[in-house]
Amino acid sequence: MPRPAPVGAPAGDAPTDASLTLLRIPGATQADADTFWLTRVYQGDSMPQLTLRAVVLGAGLGILTCATNLYAGLKTGVVFGVAITAALLASATQGALRRAVPRVAGAPLSLLEMGCAQTVASSAGYATGGALVSVQGAWLLTTGHHLPGWTLLAWTFLLSALGVLFAVPFKRQLVDREQLPFASGTAAAATVRALHAGGDASRPRLRMLGVGGLVSGALTLARDGFGRLPYSWAFPGTLGGVSLERLGFALETGLMPVGGGALLGLRITASMLLGALFLHGFIAPRLMASGVVPVEGDFLAWALWPGAAALTTASLLQFALQGRVWGRALRGLFVREQGARHPVEALQVPGRWLFAGLLVLTPATVALAWVGFDVPVPHALLAVALSFVLCLISCRVTGETDVSPVGALGQVTQLTYGVLLPGNVEANLATAGITVNAASSAADLLTDLKAGHLLGAHPRRVFLAQLLGCVVGSLVVVPLFYLLVPDASVLGSERFPAPAATVTAGVARVLASGLGAVSPELRSAMAWAALGAAVLSLCEQALPERFRRWTPSAVGVGLACLLPASTCLGFFLGGLGWEVARRLRPASEGPGVTLAAGLIAGEGLVGVGIVLARALW
Repeated sequence: MPRPAPVGAPAGDAPTDASLTLLRIPGATQADADTFWLTRVYQGDSMPQLTLRAVVLGAGLGILTCATNLYAGLKTGVVFGVAITAALLASATQGALRRAVPRVAGAPLSLLEMGCAQTVASSAGYATGGALVSVQGAWLLTTGHHLPGWTLLAWTFLLSALGVLFAVPFKRQLVDREQLPFASGTAAAATVRALHAGGDASRPRLRMLGVGGLVSGALTLARDGFGRLPYSWAFPGTLGGVSLERLGFALETGLMPVGGGALLGLRITASMLLGALFLHGFIAPRLMASGVVPVEGDFLAWALWPGAAALTTASLLQFALQGRVWGRALRGLFVREQGARHPVEALQVPGRWLFAGLLVLTPATVALAWVGFDVPVPHALLAVALSFVLCLISCRVTGETDVSPVGALGQVTQLTYGVLLPGNVEANLATAGITVNAASSAADLLTDLKAGHLLGAHPRRVFLAQLLGCVVGSLVVVPLFYLLVPDASVLGSERFPAPAATVTAGVARVLASGLGAVSPELRSAMAWAALGAAVLSLCEQALPERFRRWTPSAVGVGLACLLPASTCLGFFLGGLGWEVARRLRPASEGPGVTLAAGLIAGEGLVGVGIVLARALW
């Protein structure tokens, strides 16, 4: 599933890339832009960056961010970018330490140290857990058992580190030469700069982050910890002879969907509500009345098939319609600078590092795919090579749109191996895992390199901080995955609907057994869902802008097939509240983002804490 595009810092403190303006001057060259950045922006030799305290702080925050994103991914299917939240937490934590233990905390973090802590925390929170909430969840659903701990730990680290290495050759082209926006990276740089400057600019954001976290965490503790609140309050009434409670129409007491809806925006969340009203309010009662789905049966188990068809069709069609984007990415990879090497090249990650890393990680990945997943060696090698190309596409799309299309790219790999290794579900999921983890990690590195570019950071140190974040994230997220998901029955439940895992598992099953194994009613529903998603996706591309914003999102409608109606309502309330607040008070945009992040983080952290407490005591 794609992560939502986060809204950046308020207008006025976003850093500007002056070298981009320079490149627009007639006669200016890339060398001129590089010279400007090296002489006017770069601070890596005059300011501490990759220090022990910055890494330790980032690692500590990374434990929190990866726990939150794992919980959110299992619950909603959406992985949220945590760069801005990590920057805010780094500033608040170091400030609190300086007040409590000034001798231990030392001087305030430098601008680049704060950026380093944000990079480690962001890498741990985003680059390592994507495949767990989708591919590894699908593995559990299809096989009925977990992978051994050492296999999953090694697999998670190897693939995230491989993605970091894959992104290295793209940095000069996408960040330095084309200077793509990478909106999350730009917003993170703006936040770090504003927080480092101090004053009144940072206080509203920190306050709203704390308020959101406290309120959401308190509700989660009362509900899941002490049992004082129900999971939801059902609406009274019936539809087609079936109670609204049975159809899932209720008001949830958790605020994570509300926070997620604020980040996703009104169009996608309204599409989710529209899909929920049609599917749960119109289709479900008729299927239950006709006996296709028992009244007391699991309707979401039926709905995941058309949902998977809609999401897969929408993702692959959008991927195909972006042919010009990934065509530019492939052409740009082979662009070579003319003339002598610029001094800025000496700051980049050396080619020998890349070669040595690939020389170690590629054989290790192929060997683990063979030993742990029974993927033949030639097919594993092809999966690694294919993932390199798909990482390039992921980085390009993320740079231009701030949406990492890892779900679509994983499905490209699934379809490829559905042809190469038909009937082999395990190999299908394992190769998709290579793509999902590597693509998310590569996109996250370039997002952090964009932030570092704007702050004047040393690119090599950003790369090393990202690798350290992969280590931290892998060590934390894998044990948490086992704790949160002890067996397959947890996935698809009210607590963890796990839509990303159900879609991935559904695609793998269809590719393994063919559509003949699916009932005629389901085949018809899948065909109609795929057709509807195709029409909506084409409308998104073809219609003028004034009509496009009123076109329902195919992804939003597809997600409604995989989530309870109550969760879709929560997303919509968050999107609606954000839109109303933004229109009434435009100045609330920055604090509003951190309030939404606090709502997500509060429920995620307290939810994980409750699971840990019960496991230990």
